[in-house]
Amino acid sequence: MDIADHIRRDPEEGARRLVSELGPGLYGVALRLVGDDRAAADDLYMRALECAFAKIVQYRGDGLFLWLRAILVNIRRMDLRRRGRDLPVPDDEIDLDALPGESPEPFSALLARSDADAVRTAVARLPLPYRRAVLLRYWRDLAVPEVAAALALPANTVKTHLARARALLRADLAPILGKEPSP
Repeated sequence: MDIADHIRRDPEEGARRLVSELGPGLYGVALRLVGDDRAAADDLYMRALECAFAKIVQYRGDGLFLWLRAILVNIRRMDLRRRGRDLPVPDDEIDLDALPGESPEPFSALLARSDADAVRTAVARLPLPYRRAVLLRYWRDLAVPEVAAALALPANTVKTHLARARALLRADLAPILGKEPSP
């Protein structure tokens, strides 16, 4: 029996199972979202679990951890909006050093590295919602539905963010690509 059904049938035992199986990973996400502040992570984690238990009847599907993570991210996002800030992107999501740059010829390697730096800079200049979608989709290699779940957004919104981000990147990188940006 899956965890969600277990919670619906026996809330106390199901809650124990959820916390033992998914709790450590969820707490790790909470800790990253609050910048290693354990007290804030504890609070965020507990609020997410309370919300999840209250809404477990709404859960449908196979990705319980992603659903719980989306609840966690949404609570954090609401907290930050109340304070007038946007959700920070954890540093480990910006692993742009994995871009190609190795080449047998030094000149080719230098060109590839400068192109990689230009892409890195262009991605860093994207508006935060677009940058998040791009990093998850292209650097983390998540499918659009996974990106949508991770960001707690509808899949069509993610597709729109990606399309707009690509247009901005094309315009920003046009001098390097040697062509005019396409509309």
